[in-house]
Parts: sequence; structure tokens; C-alpha cells
Amino acid sequence: MDSNGGLQLLPETRKKIEVKIPGQNRLTTFSFIFLALILALYGGLMLYQGMLSSDLDEIERQLVDIEKGRDKKEEKKMLDLHNTLSIIRPLLESHVVWSEGLTRIQNLVNPQVQFDSLSAKIDREEYIFKAYAPNYAVIAKQIAAFYTDPAIVDINLGKVTSLPAGKLEFNMLLNLDIDQFLRKNLPKKVERNTDE
Repeated sequence: MDSNGGLQLLPETRKKIEVKIPGQNRLTTFSFIFLALILALYGGLMLYQGMLSSDLDEIERQLVDIEKGRDKKEEKKMLDLHNTLSIIRPLLESHVVWSEGLTRIQNLVNPQVQFDSLSAKIDREEYIFKAYAPNYAVIAKQIAAFYTDPAIVDINLGKVTSLPAGKLEFNMLLNLDIDQFLRKNLPKKVERNTDE
């Protein structure tokens, strides 16, 4: 600077000397980059949480709509029907098996034997009937026909009465082996005995 007591018209020029130390600004740069990544990750997570929250709200609205659309009386009726069918199904299945077993006995009956009444007692494993036959030979053949079925374990011929019309009235009790009688793998149809 001129000290002539006046104004200085030209600026004073100085050179600034900067000394750069390697790695001095690198830590600051990495800190800012790391902070930016953390902020970006946080923002992404917040955005993802918002999307999940809106999806959850939509699912909840759908569930509420479904709940409003339910007919609880009809659902109860359907549930009751399902429970009833689960109880009835074994009965129906055993009915079919019993029908097949009774058909087997029917196929063993001599065509000359006429049934008047019959009953089957499951708990006592019995098949009891009252019938008419033209003579004793037909009754004997009927007993022999029943013994051909392995499900019939014993036959008891009850009272045989002669009727004025010439027919014989008799009672018969068949003791059954229920396991064989109700088994589905036994032949469904047995040859009918047509001997006289």
C-alpha cells in the first residue's frame, strides 16, 4: 500500500496459499453420502409402510363387505344340514347293506313259500318270519337252501300248523352272523332254489 496519504486506487494483491491434506474432506463426504442413504432408506420404508397400510385398509373394507353380505341364517341351516348328513350317512350306507343282505335271503326263498310276516332284529341278529308252504318237503328244502348261505348260522323251525285249505303254516327264525351278513364282498345274488 502506498502511504502517500491518499487513496489507494489499485487493490492490493495477495496470493492465498492453500495446503491440501489428503483425506481431509473424504470423511465429511462419506458422512453426507451415508446420511443421504439413511434418509433415502427411511423414506423408502415409510413409503412401503404407507402402501402396506393402504392394502390392509382395502382388505379390511373387503372383509367388512363380505361380513355384511353373509346370511347367517342360511349358514346356520347349512351347518345343521351338514351335521345331520354326517349322522344320517352311516345309517343310509348301512341301509343299503341291509337291503342287499335281505335280498340275499329273499333269493334263497323257495318260490312255493309264501310269506305272511317278517321281522329282523339287529341287536339279536335274528330274521324271523311266518310263511305258508304246500307241504313238508318244501319246508325241508327251504331249510336246506338257507343253510347254503354262510351268513345264516342257525335255523329254528317253529310250530308247523296244517290249515284247512291244505297248506302248512310255519314260523322260522334265522340266526345271522351279522359280520358276514352285512359284508359287502359277499355275492349279492344267490341262485334261487326252484326244486319242488
